[in-house]
Amino acid sequence: MFIRLGSKSKAEIPVAALIPNVLTTLALSSGLASIHFSLMEKWEKAIIAIALSMVFDTLDGRAARLLRVSSKFGAVLDSLSDFVSFGVAPAIILHQWLLKSDPVPAKAVVTPLELAAVMIYALCAGLRLARFTATPPAPKSAAAANYFVGMPTPAAAAAVMIPAMIMVSDDITWRPPEWVSMSLAFVIGLLMVSRVPTFAFKKLTINRRLVAPLLILVGLFVVSLATHFWATLAGLAAFNLALTPVSWIMRARSRSAEVADAAMHAGTPAGSSSAIAE
Repeated sequence: MFIRLGSKSKAEIPVAALIPNVLTTLALSSGLASIHFSLMEKWEKAIIAIALSMVFDTLDGRAARLLRVSSKFGAVLDSLSDFVSFGVAPAIILHQWLLKSDPVPAKAVVTPLELAAVMIYALCAGLRLARFTATPPAPKSAAAANYFVGMPTPAAAAAVMIPAMIMVSDDITWRPPEWVSMSLAFVIGLLMVSRVPTFAFKKLTINRRLVAPLLILVGLFVVSLATHFWATLAGLAAFNLALTPVSWIMRARSRSAEVADAAMHAGTPAGSSSAIAE
């Protein structure tokens, strides 16, 4: 009666094995809910729905690794969920509200440049996820594992919605003009399909002496989130975006160190090794 998911050789599967797919489905549903709220012009709920999708997207990967369950179906479903939640839903927010807003009420359509910004962002998100799904995982060095190749779609969605979060915030009086939203959509779209390294915080390590200050900052962040919700989220997304050039510089330095270390073990000067590589 229904389509059969998973391996055809197994009539039954453990319920625990479905937990990652259930979380992915919740993430996809949150993305669809964001689209619904955008069309209803309930912008705050639309942004919160995308934030919920980010939470579920983080949990499904953790659950799959914890339970040691993975499947091709789950990987494709995860990419579909990411495209809807972090590609299509933010693009619809841009189209329906940020890019369509204009002082002249008679304006009924977006301009070609605005439409191009929306489409490029969504297309780049789809291209990134297609590349990620189609490319088999390759071994990475310890230093390379600390970085993503290009900007991940959840971070891109948060960054492209910075103007939206500013607009719904009661704490920020400045209202970003339309060209800011368009520029962000263009730049972030290109970052998603680029090879610019961005920090993968899940493998980040810190000095033990910094643990206590970090926990204090977390407490201050929660207080700020409770009192200035949208301004805090916008600031967090902007901070993550501002770290992109920092990650680029640090990755370049670690790559140079890797080349020098490899040359040392090979018994050749680092300069000659890098010259050969070029």
